Amino acid sequence: MATGRFHQLVQQVLRESELQRVSMRAGGSASVRALPAVSAVERLVDFTLGEAVAEGASDLHFEPQADGVRIRVRLDGLLQLRHELFPKKVYAVFLSRIKVLSRLDPSEQRRPQDGHFSFTREGKETDVRVATMPTIEGECLVLRLLAHGGKVWRIEELGLSEENEASFRALCAQPSGLLIMSGPMGSGKSSSLYAALATLASEQASIVTLDDPVEYRLAGVTQVEVREEGGLSFAEALRHVLRLDADTIVVGEMRDAVTAELSLQAALTGHRVFTTLHTEDACSTVYRLLDMGLAPYLLAATLKGIVAQRLVRRVCPECREEAELSDADALALGNEALAGHRVQRGRGCPACHGTGYRGRIALQEVLVPDDGMRGVVLRGEGLSALRREARRAGFRPLLADGRQKVLAGLTTAEEVRRVLYGG
Repeated sequence: MATGRFHQLVQQVLRESELQRVSMRAGGSASVRALPAVSAVERLVDFTLGEAVAEGASDLHFEPQADGVRIRVRLDGLLQLRHELFPKKVYAVFLSRIKVLSRLDPSEQRRPQDGHFSFTREGKETDVRVATMPTIEGECLVLRLLAHGGKVWRIEELGLSEENEASFRALCAQPSGLLIMSGPMGSGKSSSLYAALATLASEQASIVTLDDPVEYRLAGVTQVEVREEGGLSFAEALRHVLRLDADTIVVGEMRDAVTAELSLQAALTGHRVFTTLHTEDACSTVYRLLDMGLAPYLLAATLKGIVAQRLVRRVCPECREEAELSDADALALGNEALAGHRVQRGRGCPACHGTGYRGRIALQEVLVPDDGMRGVVLRGEGLSALRREARRAGFRPLLADGRQKVLAGLTTAEEVRRVLYGG
């Protein structure tokens, strides 16, 4: 049905484009009056965005090929094809409409452009981040979809194991110090961070957040949208926030050494500081900060904990069935003795677009530095030494959490292997 509606709108754009060409050749004839008040390309843009938002897609990709433009959506972290190839003639009009909405130059086709605009569907507003890039087949277009005022999760909804949840709650309750949410882009760091903030927000708390953009709205929290192009960087905003008598400061992303240094200074002077960082796992986060030039003694004194996470796809609840773990799957999960264990998988159905997965859940690891781990940092020992010390202290890595969630029927060994190892 959706594909049929998409095709109808494409054909309407072609017809309207032809009417406009005829009118221009005739010097502006009555054929223009045949055009509707809302053009077909406006309806096509609204339909395409609305469909993606309704599916819960995070990104829309328009990729010029030799014989048309491929459309893909990123759903549950993976790209999936949608519709037939976009005719290039229609895509040119579609792209111009997107550029106008995002205040880009429609005539510029040789250089990359970035912009954004707001899209509203059924009363819900979505911030659409726009990026174009010239290719040998034409300009590609990627639209990132960020819901305004998205759902703020509670800590108990994050899928943390009992042990990890207890550690996370204890870290959130610390009166001062630095708590870092780490992981690659799109791993749910902000969702977990705001779940922590939701437990702290109260009439007695003074919480200030710095984000680019603000994805979640929290009542009782002072939220600042950082705009680098407007001259307000994270570092500059953080300098001013330190004068606002805040108990808790959230730095949406630790992007540079200056922001990192200011964040640690804030933590050292009695503030509770939450931030995010793009790193592979909890232990490597420590060395990423050291590589940014932070003093080991300052990091050891202020770092309270690191929560690293990845998102894996959930087994589709509509088509789930029992299966046995293969020898290869058991090996990938780090325990060959699990071969033959009964787990869950999805057959594939219309509800999950034939993938066998629907929705996502996080794998987490929580690192709480003790004196032994702080000693490793202060002595300048390497990453492998920190990992050995963490294991000695009972640290459970991402793989262990993934294994537990496979055995609980929440995801599959194939999915854990894909996300953690790229297999």
